[in-house]
Amino acid sequence: MRQNRKFDVSALDNKRNRRMIKKLGWPGLILVLVIAGITYLFSGAENDAEEYTLGVFHEVTVDQFIDGDTTRFNFNGSSESFRYLIIDTPEVRTNSGMPEPYAVEASERVRELLTDADTVEVEFDVGPLTDDYGRYLAYIYADGEMVNEILIREGLAEVRYVHPPNTSYLDRLEAAEAAAQLENAGIWAE
Repeated sequence: MRQNRKFDVSALDNKRNRRMIKKLGWPGLILVLVIAGITYLFSGAENDAEEYTLGVFHEVTVDQFIDGDTTRFNFNGSSESFRYLIIDTPEVRTNSGMPEPYAVEASERVRELLTDADTVEVEFDVGPLTDDYGRYLAYIYADGEMVNEILIREGLAEVRYVHPPNTSYLDRLEAAEAAAQLENAGIWAE
């Protein structure tokens, strides 16, 4: 019965290993390298996909406040623009030069929530990571509280830009919006 011999990379000077390389020949060696490369690439891709999905939180720091639903965060070593998933706040910058009602309040509330937080995190959903403008799409958390939901609950944002499959918290955000409407909060004031 023949023993199963393992190739030991750390001991290439070993006579037995040199014989195994010689038996493989160039085609065999190239095949082994290709298989190793493919294995390496796919194992990294799986880890990346798991890293940027629902339930995985990434700590960030604020780089720049843009408006109520967009903030630049320091993420993965660079400043990146993040668009808050499933919500829309009134616009600060308009063609008339005057902000829409509650736009300033929404921007100031985001600034307050993120500045006062000890920890700011982002969570991606299951769909595309970015929008057509290259902004990351995420749920934003200040000390574990979802900022997207807080803005809606306080009547400073509404549920909009619902693009499946990035809808994991849609029911939760719609419930917050319904509560804000019942209370005539913010943009829902009569």
